[in-house]
Amino acid sequence: MPSKKNVLLVSSTFVVVVLIFIFTRNHDGAANSSSKNIFSESLSIFSGFIGSRTSSSTYNEDNAVVSASLLKSETPDNLYWVAVATPQDAGEKKAQEELLESWATLYGKIYSGKATRKEIDTYYTSQIKLQEDQLELLRLMEERYPERLDDEKRRMILAGKELYGKKLKNVTEEYKKHTNN
Repeated sequence: MPSKKNVLLVSSTFVVVVLIFIFTRNHDGAANSSSKNIFSESLSIFSGFIGSRTSSSTYNEDNAVVSASLLKSETPDNLYWVAVATPQDAGEKKAQEELLESWATLYGKIYSGKATRKEIDTYYTSQIKLQEDQLELLRLMEERYPERLDDEKRRMILAGKELYGKKLKNVTEEYKKHTNN
Protein backbone atom coordinates (compact mmCIF):
# COMPACT_ATOMS: atom_id res chain seq x y z
CA MET A 1 0.00 0.00 0.00
CA PRO A 2 1.51 3.35 -0.97
CA SER A 3 2.46 5.66 1.87
CA LYS A 4 0.80 9.03 2.30
CA LYS A 5 4.10 10.67 1.35
CA ASN A 6 4.21 8.80 -1.98
CA VAL A 7 0.56 9.57 -2.74
CA LEU A 8 1.15 13.24 -1.96
CA LEU A 9 4.30 13.25 -4.09
CA VAL A 10 2.52 11.69 -7.07
CA SER A 11 -0.47 14.03 -6.69
CA SER A 12 1.65 17.16 -6.45
CA THR A 13 3.78 16.01 -9.37
CA PHE A 14 0.67 15.53 -11.50
CA VAL A 15 -0.60 19.02 -10.64
CA VAL A 16 2.74 20.61 -11.51
CA VAL A 17 2.96 18.65 -14.76
CA VAL A 18 -0.49 19.91 -15.75
CA LEU A 19 0.49 23.48 -14.84
CA ILE A 20 3.73 23.19 -16.78
CA PHE A 21 1.88 21.79 -19.79
CA ILE A 22 -0.55 24.70 -19.70
CA PHE A 23 2.34 27.11 -19.19
CA THR A 24 4.39 25.77 -22.10
CA ARG A 25 1.53 25.52 -24.58
CA ASN A 26 1.96 27.82 -27.53
CA HIS A 27 -1.09 30.06 -27.85
CA ASP A 28 -1.69 30.80 -31.54
CA GLY A 29 -1.97 34.47 -32.36
CA ALA A 30 -0.62 35.71 -29.06
CA ALA A 31 1.89 38.46 -29.55
CA ASN A 32 3.23 38.78 -26.02
CA SER A 33 6.13 36.85 -24.56
CA SER A 34 3.94 35.01 -22.06
CA SER A 35 2.78 32.73 -24.87
CA LYS A 36 6.30 31.49 -25.50
CA ASN A 37 7.43 28.13 -24.16
CA ILE A 38 10.25 27.82 -21.68
CA PHE A 39 11.17 24.54 -23.35
CA SER A 40 10.12 23.83 -26.88
CA GLU A 41 8.87 20.43 -25.84
CA SER A 42 6.38 19.17 -23.29
CA LEU A 43 7.60 18.58 -19.76
CA SER A 44 6.10 15.44 -18.32
CA ILE A 45 7.26 13.17 -15.59
CA PHE A 46 4.70 10.67 -16.83
CA SER A 47 5.78 10.89 -20.48
CA GLY A 48 7.40 7.46 -20.46
CA PHE A 49 4.19 5.84 -19.22
CA ILE A 50 1.78 7.53 -21.64
CA GLY A 51 1.36 6.16 -25.15
CA SER A 52 1.65 9.44 -27.05
CA ARG A 53 5.37 10.11 -27.31
CA THR A 54 5.43 12.05 -30.55
CA SER A 55 6.43 15.67 -30.83
CA SER A 56 3.56 18.09 -31.20
CA SER A 57 3.51 20.68 -33.93
CA THR A 58 2.42 23.23 -31.30
CA TYR A 59 5.95 23.22 -29.89
CA ASN A 60 8.19 25.42 -31.96
CA GLU A 61 11.78 25.98 -30.91
CA ASP A 62 11.80 29.35 -32.66
CA ASN A 63 9.06 30.54 -30.28
CA ALA A 64 10.68 29.11 -27.14
CA VAL A 65 12.01 31.46 -24.49
CA VAL A 66 15.08 29.22 -24.22
CA SER A 67 15.43 26.59 -26.92
CA ALA A 68 15.75 22.98 -25.88
CA SER A 69 18.69 22.52 -28.26
CA LEU A 70 20.58 25.39 -26.59
CA LEU A 71 19.93 24.00 -23.12
CA LYS A 72 20.89 20.51 -24.29
CA SER A 73 24.15 21.79 -25.77
CA GLU A 74 24.95 23.49 -22.45
CA THR A 75 24.03 20.41 -20.38
CA PRO A 76 24.61 17.33 -22.55
CA ASP A 77 25.05 14.97 -19.58
CA ASN A 78 21.83 16.10 -17.90
CA LEU A 79 19.63 13.07 -17.25
CA TYR A 80 16.54 15.10 -18.20
CA TRP A 81 17.42 14.77 -21.90
CA VAL A 82 17.39 10.97 -21.74
CA ALA A 83 14.68 10.29 -19.16
CA VAL A 84 12.06 13.03 -19.60
CA ALA A 85 12.50 15.10 -22.77
CA THR A 86 10.52 14.16 -25.85
CA PRO A 87 12.75 11.89 -27.98
CA GLN A 88 13.73 13.40 -31.32
CA ASP A 89 14.35 10.12 -33.15
CA ALA A 90 13.83 6.36 -32.87
CA GLY A 91 17.21 5.82 -31.18
CA GLU A 92 16.46 8.34 -28.45
CA LYS A 93 12.97 6.89 -28.00
CA LYS A 94 14.35 3.36 -27.62
CA ALA A 95 17.00 4.52 -25.13
CA GLN A 96 14.37 6.36 -23.09
CA GLU A 97 11.99 3.39 -23.09
CA GLU A 98 14.79 1.05 -21.98
CA LEU A 99 15.87 3.41 -19.20
CA LEU A 100 12.33 3.89 -17.89
CA GLU A 101 11.66 0.16 -18.09
CA SER A 102 14.83 -0.60 -16.13
CA TRP A 103 13.82 1.94 -13.47
CA ALA A 104 10.32 0.44 -13.26
CA THR A 105 11.82 -3.03 -12.84
CA LEU A 106 14.16 -1.84 -10.10
CA TYR A 107 11.32 0.03 -8.38
CA GLY A 108 9.21 -3.13 -8.39
CA LYS A 109 12.05 -5.18 -6.93
CA ILE A 110 12.70 -2.60 -4.22
CA TYR A 111 9.09 -2.41 -3.12
CA SER A 112 8.61 -6.17 -3.25
CA GLY A 113 11.66 -6.60 -1.03
CA LYS A 114 13.60 -8.54 -3.67
CA ALA A 115 16.22 -5.95 -4.68
CA THR A 116 19.89 -6.34 -3.92
CA ARG A 117 21.83 -3.51 -2.33
CA LYS A 118 23.41 -2.78 -5.73
CA GLU A 119 19.96 -2.52 -7.36
CA ILE A 120 18.76 -0.21 -4.59
CA ASP A 121 21.85 1.96 -5.06
CA THR A 122 21.42 2.01 -8.85
CA TYR A 123 17.77 3.03 -8.67
CA TYR A 124 18.09 5.72 -6.04
CA THR A 125 21.30 7.28 -7.33
CA SER A 126 19.66 7.65 -10.75
CA GLN A 127 16.51 9.17 -9.21
CA ILE A 128 18.60 11.58 -7.14
CA LYS A 129 20.59 12.57 -10.23
CA LEU A 130 17.37 13.12 -12.21
CA GLN A 131 16.00 15.52 -9.58
CA GLU A 132 19.35 17.32 -9.30
CA ASP A 133 19.57 17.62 -13.08
CA GLN A 134 16.06 19.03 -13.39
CA LEU A 135 16.95 21.58 -10.71
CA GLU A 136 20.11 22.38 -12.67
CA LEU A 137 18.09 23.18 -15.81
CA LEU A 138 15.80 25.52 -13.89
CA ARG A 139 18.76 27.29 -12.26
CA LEU A 140 20.50 27.58 -15.62
CA MET A 141 17.48 29.23 -17.21
CA GLU A 142 17.06 31.57 -14.27
CA GLU A 143 20.75 32.56 -14.08
CA ARG A 144 21.73 32.74 -17.76
CA TYR A 145 18.51 33.97 -19.36
CA PRO A 146 16.78 36.25 -16.82
CA GLU A 147 15.92 38.84 -19.47
CA ARG A 148 13.83 36.26 -21.33
CA LEU A 149 11.65 35.42 -18.32
CA ASP A 150 8.55 37.38 -17.42
CA ASP A 151 7.02 37.25 -13.92
CA GLU A 152 4.81 34.28 -14.77
CA LYS A 153 7.75 32.23 -16.00
CA ARG A 154 9.82 33.19 -12.94
CA ARG A 155 6.99 31.95 -10.70
CA MET A 156 6.83 28.70 -12.65
CA ILE A 157 10.59 28.24 -12.30
CA LEU A 158 10.31 28.91 -8.58
CA ALA A 159 7.49 26.36 -8.31
CA GLY A 160 9.55 23.84 -10.28
CA LYS A 161 12.57 24.40 -8.05
CA GLU A 162 10.39 23.89 -4.99
CA LEU A 163 8.85 20.72 -6.44
CA TYR A 164 12.12 19.14 -7.54
CA GLY A 165 13.78 20.19 -4.27
CA LYS A 166 11.05 18.37 -2.33
CA LYS A 167 11.27 15.38 -4.64
CA LEU A 168 15.04 15.29 -4.15
CA LYS A 169 14.57 15.35 -0.38
CA ASN A 170 11.93 12.60 -0.53
CA VAL A 171 13.99 10.37 -2.83
CA THR A 172 17.03 10.82 -0.59
CA GLU A 173 14.96 9.91 2.49
CA GLU A 174 13.55 6.83 0.73
CA TYR A 175 17.07 5.80 -0.24
CA LYS A 176 18.22 6.07 3.36
CA LYS A 177 15.18 4.09 4.50
CA HIS A 178 15.92 1.26 2.08
CA THR A 179 19.62 1.16 2.94
CA ASN A 180 19.08 1.66 6.69
CA ASN A 181 21.52 4.60 6.77
